[in-house]
Amino acid sequence: MKVVPKVSSPVYLIVALVAVSITVAGCSSSAKNEVYFGSTTPPARNIFRYVTGDEPQSLDPQIPTGQPEGRIIMALFDGLAEYDPKTTQPIPAIAESWEANNDSSEFVFHLRQNARWSNGDPITANDFVYTFRRGVSPELASQNASLADYIKYAEAYTKHRVFVQDTANGQFQLAKDFAGGPSTAALSQTPLKFPDEEYKSGVTATDTAFHHLMHSPERLTLPKDETARNKTLAKDPRLQAAVTGKTFVDVKPEDIGVEAVDDYTLRVTLSQSAPYFLTLMPHWFFRLAPRKIIEKYGDQWT
Repeated sequence: MKVVPKVSSPVYLIVALVAVSITVAGCSSSAKNEVYFGSTTPPARNIFRYVTGDEPQSLDPQIPTGQPEGRIIMALFDGLAEYDPKTTQPIPAIAESWEANNDSSEFVFHLRQNARWSNGDPITANDFVYTFRRGVSPELASQNASLADYIKYAEAYTKHRVFVQDTANGQFQLAKDFAGGPSTAALSQTPLKFPDEEYKSGVTATDTAFHHLMHSPERLTLPKDETARNKTLAKDPRLQAAVTGKTFVDVKPEDIGVEAVDDYTLRVTLSQSAPYFLTLMPHWFFRLAPRKIIEKYGDQWT
């Protein structure tokens, strides 16, 4: 039979006192009256550290689709508008004001003239033109590009589509001429009618040749891929006959409905009425992408 030695109560008391002393010493050494009281080495300067949780997919504003990345990007990059912290409605950011036409198919943003990049360069409307065009480019293949689908010809550019041009007279085939056909109903965005009075009320940006182009009838677009295009044309003999002998012209970034009217005025033309479009502007997809840095470092810029 094994005999267990009896431990006196004073020994228990001594052990308990030692344990308490160690705990108190540990707490007092890490709870100093300092700005930084963590257990890791403090940063050299007064730096805010933010724990996002998951590893971010990317810090490129136009790449990620998740909330963890979105929260970081919205802290690092500015856009035309910001979310109101209480209502989540858009409030001025780099754009100090904006207006829409009567049917909300066109928006004009007036930029703050004191907005600067971190290197001190002024932020202009051309920076937003670059950002919007980059976001919908097929090369970037952003999963968020559909947020910009209502911008005129943006979806056609994203999806590698082409215009149909008659080289004899330079004219383009129009979507309205083939509306309702079995294969064209989903090919082009619905053209709008633009009576003059719609654009004289509330919109103060200067008229331009590009603006007139944006308000001309919607051009027909077809798939650029020949196999996909032939499959489409085979379903519509009238359309096939109309495009025979015509030239297919790529939809380019310069064709989408985003224009720098001047350094501090940005105009966005949509393919149809979309009153909610303004509520998309605070989203991180529409926040400025730094062109100089991207062109210098390519995919590694972040």
